[in-house]
Amino acid sequence: MKSLKAGLAVAIGIVVFNWSSALAQGSGSVFESSSTCKECHEDIYRNWRNSLHALAFTNPIFQTAYNKAYRETKGEARKYCLGCHAPTVRITGDYDAELPITAEGVTCDFCHTVTGIDLESPGSPFVSSPGDVKRSVLKQAESPHHKTEYSSDFASSKLCAGCHSFKNRHGVAVGDTYNEWKNSEFAKEGKQCQDCHMQQIAGRTAIEGGRDKIHDHSLSHNLASMREAVKLKFVKAKSTGSRFSAQVEIHNAKAGHNIPTGTPERHLVLEIQTKDRGGSVIETQKRVYHKSIVNSKGAEIFSDGDVFLHGVQIVEDNRLRPGEKRLEKFVFSKRVREISSVSADIYFLYEPLVAQKTEMRIPFFSADVFVK
Repeated sequence: MKSLKAGLAVAIGIVVFNWSSALAQGSGSVFESSSTCKECHEDIYRNWRNSLHALAFTNPIFQTAYNKAYRETKGEARKYCLGCHAPTVRITGDYDAELPITAEGVTCDFCHTVTGIDLESPGSPFVSSPGDVKRSVLKQAESPHHKTEYSSDFASSKLCAGCHSFKNRHGVAVGDTYNEWKNSEFAKEGKQCQDCHMQQIAGRTAIEGGRDKIHDHSLSHNLASMREAVKLKFVKAKSTGSRFSAQVEIHNAKAGHNIPTGTPERHLVLEIQTKDRGGSVIETQKRVYHKSIVNSKGAEIFSDGDVFLHGVQIVEDNRLRPGEKRLEKFVFSKRVREISSVSADIYFLYEPLVAQKTEMRIPFFSADVFVK
């Protein structure tokens, strides 16, 4: 479900670890590196390594926002940003990112050594026990290299909530994907985040005696799944004298959370264009779906770093809720008699700061209707 994630102060509750095991690694970390996991779980590692989890710390979008927040807070930001983007630091204490394990972001061993989740303690939702026991949703799994333990938490959205339901230091719900899901029909039907984002795909769980399917550790943030989430269709398109009207239905068909979810830099744009017989655009209109957050002066702020540091209030939120259908009406007045067709496009617009502002558009859906 997160996405491109932003930071949250996540403290680790009860920690149990084996110091002799940590020292044997020679890295100063109590966690195993993902490269160690790769030796037996090659398909899972390959699936994870380019995921948003694996890149949570190193991706340039986070690094730009983090560096800005770090400077403005004189280093204070590292404690609540790295809690989710490099969660091993909560146990290793490596807030200066000197250990290789920190750069692995949401690495294998952090998640698979979680022993419990306490959502009543938002500052420390995870109970973690790094060591020889690795936990997952698989029952009766066996390994010649470490102990295994079944945990129902790995099939529960609670596991995601620790980082995907967070407030900034002013108490503003900057990203609230978990609660968006919790208040949806998906949650009422018992559908968990993992049901969509970690479906079973081809691959071996382990080289030695593994199972034939693996859970998708890329978290399914791919173009195909995003395109399936939002549907679009024309309801009406006709001329009425000097005006041309179009009605379009937009539908959050499959996402178990708001679209777009996450921080305010993410926008969903519905763009309607009238065209002449040669296909040239006559007029363009847009609807933008997003969450708007302002600072103490009432000015809207967009960048992740600013939202976490200075956001004090959500003043607008017109995003599409799970399952919601919305009828959008457009009226065009330019060169109405020349209109031959109308096109409708949905795209995801993200404008993060990466050294300089970069616009990213991901097409969702496109539809055309010809005017008789």
